[in-house]
Amino acid sequence: MQENPKYAQVLVDIGKLGSKTFSYLIPERLKDEIKIGVAVLVPFGRRKEGLKAYVVGFSNYLEEGIKAKEITEVIEPTPLFSLEYLKLLEWVSSYYFCDVQAVLNTALPQKFFEKNVKNYRKPRIENKIKKTKKSEDIHILSPEQKRIYEEINHVSAKTSLLYGITGSGKTEIYFKLIEDTIKKGKNVIFLAPEIALVTQLTVRTMEHFGSDCVAVWHSSISEAEKYETWKRLRNNEIKILFGARSAIFAPVQNLGLVIIDEEHDSGYKQTMPNPRYNTKDVAKKLCELYDAKLLLGSATPSIESYYEAINTNSLFKLKERYNNAQLPTVSVIDMKLERAEKNYTLFSRTLKEQVIKTIEEGNQVIFLINRRGFASYTQCMECGEVIECPKCAIPMIYHSSTDSYKCHYCNTEIKNPKCKKCGGDVFEHFGMGTQKVEAATRAHFPDYRIERFDSDILTRKNEHLDLLKRFNKGEIDILIGTQMIAKGLDNKNVTLVGVINADLSFNLPDYRSSERGFSILTQVAGRSGRGEKSGKVIFQTYNKDNLYLLNAKEQNYEEFYDSEIKMRELLDYPPYSKMIRVVLSSKNEYRAEKSALEIELHLSDYVKKLSLDETIIVLGPSPCVISKIKEEYRFNILIKNKLSQNGHNIILRFLKSIKLPDDIKMVVDIDPADIL
Repeated sequence: MQENPKYAQVLVDIGKLGSKTFSYLIPERLKDEIKIGVAVLVPFGRRKEGLKAYVVGFSNYLEEGIKAKEITEVIEPTPLFSLEYLKLLEWVSSYYFCDVQAVLNTALPQKFFEKNVKNYRKPRIENKIKKTKKSEDIHILSPEQKRIYEEINHVSAKTSLLYGITGSGKTEIYFKLIEDTIKKGKNVIFLAPEIALVTQLTVRTMEHFGSDCVAVWHSSISEAEKYETWKRLRNNEIKILFGARSAIFAPVQNLGLVIIDEEHDSGYKQTMPNPRYNTKDVAKKLCELYDAKLLLGSATPSIESYYEAINTNSLFKLKERYNNAQLPTVSVIDMKLERAEKNYTLFSRTLKEQVIKTIEEGNQVIFLINRRGFASYTQCMECGEVIECPKCAIPMIYHSSTDSYKCHYCNTEIKNPKCKKCGGDVFEHFGMGTQKVEAATRAHFPDYRIERFDSDILTRKNEHLDLLKRFNKGEIDILIGTQMIAKGLDNKNVTLVGVINADLSFNLPDYRSSERGFSILTQVAGRSGRGEKSGKVIFQTYNKDNLYLLNAKEQNYEEFYDSEIKMRELLDYPPYSKMIRVVLSSKNEYRAEKSALEIELHLSDYVKKLSLDETIIVLGPSPCVISKIKEEYRFNILIKNKLSQNGHNIILRFLKSIKLPDDIKMVVDIDPADIL
C-alpha cells in the first residue's frame, strides 16, 4: 500500500454493466481503516443508499477533469481478501470468461458483510458432526503406503496424483501428509465432491486429529455456521477445512496443502451460474500463488489428470488393498437371458439368491441405481406421447413419494397431468429410479430393513449423517442409492453390491460417458469386501460385451486408460485439446439458431485469417442434446483449442467482441464437464 494514498480504487457491481473499478476519495476519518480487501459503502449515481464495493488498489492521482466522491463508510473493517487472493479472483474471472463480481459472489459469502451482520446468532440446530470424539487408535502405514508417502514428500512437482485402487488406504496417506503440514505451521484444505462424502471424511479426520482444529464448509450448512467458520478461519484457528467445491475459495490462512479426493468426479465442476469453474484448476492456481502443494487422489483418475501426472513424473500408484484384503469377485448377469426365461423383475435370480444369503449371514447389501425418482419417463397409453417438461425438452420424472412429476433441470412439478397430444390421463411408467428400486426391493424382501440414500434425503439437517450412522451400526440390511453411495463408504460389513442397471451411465451422448460409466462401476464395486470378509459384486446389464464394463469388472483402470486415451487422441478431445463450449439460447428458436450460425461463421473466418484453423477447431452449431431448457431453445458451438493459453486468449478475445441483442443469451463454458 502506498504511504497515505489519497484515493482508493474500488470494485463496484453496477448491475447489467457488470463490475467496474472507480476511484474514490479516502476521507480523513477512514484513512486507517481503508486497506486492500475491505468492504465499503460508496455513493453511485442517484442511489441514496449507496453501493457495496471492495477496495482493490490505491493511487494519488486522477485523470484531469474527474472529481472523486468520498467513500461513505466501511462495512467490514477486517480485509476480506489479500493481494494474492485478489490475484486468484482476477485469474478465475479472466480464465472462465466472467465478471469479477460473479467470482466474488461465489468466493465471498455476501450476506456476512451487510449491515445486519450482527444478526447472526449461534446455529439453532447443532451439527452433530461436531460431537465426534478423537479416537485412541494408532494407525501405522503399511510398507507400501509408507513408500508412496515418502515419494510424494520428495516430488518436485506442485501437483501430484495418488492413484490407489478401492480400499488401498489413500486416506491414511492423506492423514500423514496433513500431520506433516500442520507440524510446519501450515494449514490444509481437504475437498470431496459430494456433501455425504465430505461428512464421512470429516468424521474420520476428527477421529484422527480431534474436532477443535477441523471445520466444514459446503452448501448444506447454515449461514450461521458458515459465519462462525469464517471468523475462525480469519483468526487462523482452523487447521483443516473440509468441504465441497466452493471451499476452495475459503480464506484459509498459511495454506500448505490442498487435497482433492475422488478428483475424477464431475461434482468439482460448477456448471451454473458463473463462474463455471473447475475446482482442480482453481486449486492449481491457488497453490501457485501460496506456494502450497496439491494432491489429487482417486481409484479411477480422470483421463486428463492421469495423462498430466505421467508426463510430469508425479504419478504414485497403490495397487494393493490395505492389509492385503482381496478385491471382490465381480459377476456380470445378462438381463436379456433373464427376460427370455420369464424373469421380468428388476432383480436377476442370482442377485436375489445372493441378497438372501448375504443378510442371513449377518452382512449388508448395497444396490446402485444411478437415477433419482421412480421412473425415467412416463408414456400416454392412448397415443404413446411421452410426458415432457413444459419448459424443457426432456421427460419429466415421476416421484412416487409426492405422486407428482418433476423436471430435474428447472424444478417444475406437475400433479395429475393430461396428455398434451390427446388429452388422455392413462399413463404407464417406464425405466427406473431409486424410488422404483426401493419399492421393488421392499416387495421382494419384505422382512429386511431397507433405506434409500440419494440427494432427496439431504433436505433435512443431519438426516444423511443419521442414516449413514445407522448403516454402519448394522441397523440397515439393504441400502439403495445413486452415485452418492459409490464413493467413500467404508463399511466392513458390506459384502454384496448389486448394480441394478450397469448400462445407464454408458448411454449418454457425451464423449465422457465411457469414463463416467467405468468410474462409477469400479467405485461402487470397491464398497464390497473392505474388511476381513470376502466381497461379491453383481453387474446386471443388457450389453454384457461392453469393453468398459468388462474393464470395470476386472477393476483394470490402466487397460481402460490405454483404450480411452487412443480415442481421445484420434478425435482431439482432452487432454489433446482444451474445450470451450458456447451455447446460444432464446425463446425464439429461429433467432437462437441464426445467432449461433453467425457467431460460428465469424469465428471460423477469424481463426482462418490467423492461419490457426488446424489448431483451433470450430464445430457446429447444432441443437444441444437437451435442446430446450426453461422455455429457451439452445444451440451449441464446440471449440477444440490445441494452442493452450495462447489459443484460449484468442478465442476469448473474439467472444468478448460479440454484441448480442437482448433476446439472445450466450453462455461460455470453459473446459465443460459434458456437452449435453
